Amino acid sequence: MPLVLARIDCRLIHGQVVETWVPHTAADSLIVANDDLAGNTFLRSVMELAVPPAVRVRFCRLDEAIRVLAEADRNGERSILLVASAADAVMLRKAGAAFDLLNIGNLHFSEGKVEISPSVFFAPEDFEALGWFRSHGVSVLVQGTPFEAGTSFDAERE
Repeated sequence: MPLVLARIDCRLIHGQVVETWVPHTAADSLIVANDDLAGNTFLRSVMELAVPPAVRVRFCRLDEAIRVLAEADRNGERSILLVASAADAVMLRKAGAAFDLLNIGNLHFSEGKVEISPSVFFAPEDFEALGWFRSHGVSVLVQGTPFEAGTSFDAERE
């Protein structure tokens, strides 16, 4: 089954994902590719508490993500891929992750970032990474939940 959503969200698993994107996409699997979280059993267990029992959750390092995605595909799972940064999403797409649409839900503010939406702020390297997606035919949509109107990355740059 397909990868039903690829999402950049610095919060990874939280209510927007579990309560809106999982039912909207009929996902039965969450794949969280994040090096820091993969090695932190406490934070993983806290995040798992937010996920319904019928949804399988896998935490993996970025270098394991393509293998985990392939396994989910072989198992017929409808998976949501979650990463914390645009750079991570570029790395996975270059490694073979199959998505033509990238959703951006949350990227927190820090010094030097530009506000794209109330919950998404881009650093210069985010613009660079997302420009890479644009040049490789991947649509980028800033959209917190499926019930909000999304804004395309191309429109934001104009």
